[in-house]
Amino acid sequence: LSLSLSLLSPSSFSSHLSINLAIYPSPISVGVLIKPDSRLRPTIDFAFRYANEQYAHVGGIVIEPLYNDNSLTEDIHIISAVVKMLSDGVVGVIGPADSSSVIIASGILSPLQIPQIAPQASDPALSSKAKHPYLLRLTPPDNLMNEVVIDVFSHFNWSNCAMITSKNNYGDQGVRWFLLQAFKRGWNILALEQHETPKFANTLDVRQQLTNIKNSDARVIIMYTMMEYAPYIFREAFNMNMLDDGYAWILLDTTGDLEFIYENSLPPGYPLYLRGLLTIRPVSEEGGMFTPFSQFWYLENIQRRAFDTHYTDAVIMYSLALQEMRNTGKEIIPAYFDVVNDFESRDFRWSAGKDLFYHLQSIKFNGLTRFIEFTNTSNEPKDLEFGIYNIDYQNKNPKIGSWNPYRGLDMKQEVKWFGRKTGQLYDLPQKLTGRKFRVATIISPPFVMRNVRKMEFEGFLIQLLKKIAAELEFEYELYLVEDGMWGNKKPNGEWNGLIQDVIAGKAHFALGDLSVTKVRDEAVRFSKAYFRAGMALAMKLQTEEKSWFYWLNPLDTSVWLATIGIMLLCALVMCFYSKYSPMSYEVDDPEDSPDEKTFTFYNCIWFMIASFMQQGPDEGSPRCLSARLIAAVWWITCILTVTLYTATLTANLTVSSMKKPIQSIDDLKLQQDYSFGTVGGTSYQSLFETSEHDTYSSLNDRMIYLRDANEAYKKVSEEKFIFIWDTPLLDYNRRRRNCSYERLSNEFGYSQYALAFPRNNATMEHVAYLFDKTILDLDEKSSLKEDWTKLLDNAGSCQMGDTSQTQSNRFISLMDLCGLFLLIGGILLSSFIAFIFETIYYSINDKKYQRADNIKEAVHNRWRLLLSKAQEENLRHSSVVTLKKGSVCEDVITQTESLTLDPTCTSCSSVPVTRRQLAPPVPPAPPAPSQHPNTVYSSNTEFVAGLALKLREYREEHLRRDNSSSVHLDVSPDK
Repeated sequence: LSLSLSLLSPSSFSSHLSINLAIYPSPISVGVLIKPDSRLRPTIDFAFRYANEQYAHVGGIVIEPLYNDNSLTEDIHIISAVVKMLSDGVVGVIGPADSSSVIIASGILSPLQIPQIAPQASDPALSSKAKHPYLLRLTPPDNLMNEVVIDVFSHFNWSNCAMITSKNNYGDQGVRWFLLQAFKRGWNILALEQHETPKFANTLDVRQQLTNIKNSDARVIIMYTMMEYAPYIFREAFNMNMLDDGYAWILLDTTGDLEFIYENSLPPGYPLYLRGLLTIRPVSEEGGMFTPFSQFWYLENIQRRAFDTHYTDAVIMYSLALQEMRNTGKEIIPAYFDVVNDFESRDFRWSAGKDLFYHLQSIKFNGLTRFIEFTNTSNEPKDLEFGIYNIDYQNKNPKIGSWNPYRGLDMKQEVKWFGRKTGQLYDLPQKLTGRKFRVATIISPPFVMRNVRKMEFEGFLIQLLKKIAAELEFEYELYLVEDGMWGNKKPNGEWNGLIQDVIAGKAHFALGDLSVTKVRDEAVRFSKAYFRAGMALAMKLQTEEKSWFYWLNPLDTSVWLATIGIMLLCALVMCFYSKYSPMSYEVDDPEDSPDEKTFTFYNCIWFMIASFMQQGPDEGSPRCLSARLIAAVWWITCILTVTLYTATLTANLTVSSMKKPIQSIDDLKLQQDYSFGTVGGTSYQSLFETSEHDTYSSLNDRMIYLRDANEAYKKVSEEKFIFIWDTPLLDYNRRRRNCSYERLSNEFGYSQYALAFPRNNATMEHVAYLFDKTILDLDEKSSLKEDWTKLLDNAGSCQMGDTSQTQSNRFISLMDLCGLFLLIGGILLSSFIAFIFETIYYSINDKKYQRADNIKEAVHNRWRLLLSKAQEENLRHSSVVTLKKGSVCEDVITQTESLTLDPTCTSCSSVPVTRRQLAPPVPPAPPAPSQHPNTVYSSNTEFVAGLALKLREYREEHLRRDNSSSVHLDVSPDK
């Protein structure tokens, strides 16, 4: 949509005022959120009259303002006003004024799809289309204002400034982005002062803030404040000679109020002392409609106010969008909402709101502020522009330059500074050439140490001071503070140590590991931090407890006992089912129930153990379903137990942390075994004595304050004492003392270390600023970090590793498995005892069944059999008995189960002799009836034949006696 507007002259516009608007439909309301006593109301009323007179005939839409009736000073007032407008019926809203109020209103209107135009809100957060989809604004965000300041600084090659802002959200938002960009560029904010925002501006007192800025040696001052306070700040600055030659004041006027404040003052116009002031504000009076409207306001006797052009443009935008929307055939019914009921009962979005917002965003017209055009991706106009204005000596405020996001800064004229100066204005000197400083320090390894052999100082801070001196080109002289203290405030209000020397003027600045605290910061001016660290606890080195039965730790004792109990119970139940179940071997087929398939309680126990060890049991599986269910339950138990054991053991070996009696400072107050303390006369003593923190205050009564750190290290190594000290000092001394103590990893009370300069000293304030700049530069280059790392490396290393950290990748030692080896040895001993018991038991059975005359003979026969088995095993596959073919014995031999003729032999019969294990061992067989016990055989053939007959007779006798399995006897040729 592109609309071309024919501008009316004042005389022709007056003639149109007589047009009868009654011929059009009922007016449509547009909500206007401004304070009831706002001086903008006449301007807004005139804008609605103008829009209806000029554009009502286009689409037949007449609009009227719907004002709120509360003060809008509280959030609840804004919500109430919006809800009231919704219940009365509106098609859109204009306002409120400030950004925080706009955010609250948008939170209600955007979900309802009701358009909102913010004429003067500048918070960058409002740029988010996702959070504010139905919001349009006519002013640029604050971050663009700061980009203009950045470009102005770059134009004049400035890198130092001071800032004064109002202590509210407006001031905070205004400077936050600039501070970030300034520090990124290495610029220095010499002073950042905030003033209160009293209800009555004439009661403002900024003398202290301006004094601090003056003492900072800053010559470029940025002011970002509410405009009603600006005249009083300037007047006080003039009284303090801060609007003289050499100063540059830059006023960031996002509201444009300053011009109207002075125009309406008595006498009207800028005061003479502001000649040279530089102001930056958004362009708001360069649109094509501004000149005729200025004449209209003059004829209507309407006094101009800040943002009057923005509110007028917003009214015209609604009128044009509604006319165009009607011409497209869309029906326009205002949004009526009963907020309480409609939100719960139906889809509460206004159906026409999306179309109206589209037409608002599509408008292109030459308004009062500028040519207004929006894009689909942004809720603010394209080609936003800022003007740079300079109050000249004709008491005017001409525009001398401009800025926009695409072209950047364009300075068309030269700036006329205070004192009628022109050209380049310098901020501060950047070197300290020819200066010599007296520097107080303290011995505190590794920051400051004394090299007795070279008779000079060394350490981390000495290296830092040398680098700063080389950069700024100054000389220095070091001396040790007399009392050897850092600086603590005494009860009488006096200081000691380094802080006292700086306050008293004995030293230009102090060099030491001074932590920045609130009390110290009130006494001295600290530089930028060169080191950041916290406090930590140091205690005697704790050794890890060794256990012989470490491998049992993954499972609790109760779990092991429960597992053994379940194993015994399952074995007992399985034995019962195997013996009495109809499906078992013994009951179903007792004749075919070999011993190896009979699940006795002993075999069931062995089955459980084999399953737990994931080895297949020799007994096979039970036959009956009931016993198999028991086996399945036990197998599930084995899987879960073994899996959990393996996982837990792996985790314990991967990450294993030693048990420490103290883990953090909170544990100190819960124990009585260890005493604890720190070095007296330091900031830590003040912390524990004056802190309102429960943890610190509760420890103060038991805190031991020592003379120095060496005494503390000695107590840590010899006693049950915990030393509270700086983390970097603990780390360094731990390496130097061969890891005689450990530092706990939980740090607390983080602080910054900095150099101390005197306060309220303009000369040293500039020196401190230069130090700040150099320290930041070294920090960005990682020079400080490299120096610290090198210092620690030179101090040595701990062979035991950092015990303050969790040990990982732990290795199993012999001590961890000592219990396992003892268990294995015990099992071996028990197995030997079981072997002896078995031998004796079966020897008793041999005597019982008359296989031996006495137990001694039975044991002797058993041991002799044990020794002969090795020889029999060697002859198992190669032993043969040679028989002549056709001999008397051939027929007998072929009838035995263990001896068979070799059919491949032509001259003889080769009879392979096989061996089967005797179970139980075969006792000497009784003599056969047909043979004498002492029969002597004349040949091997006769021996084998006779032995086969005896074996056959004994087998039948043995089966009748014991109902046991078949027995076979090994035979070797030499027998």
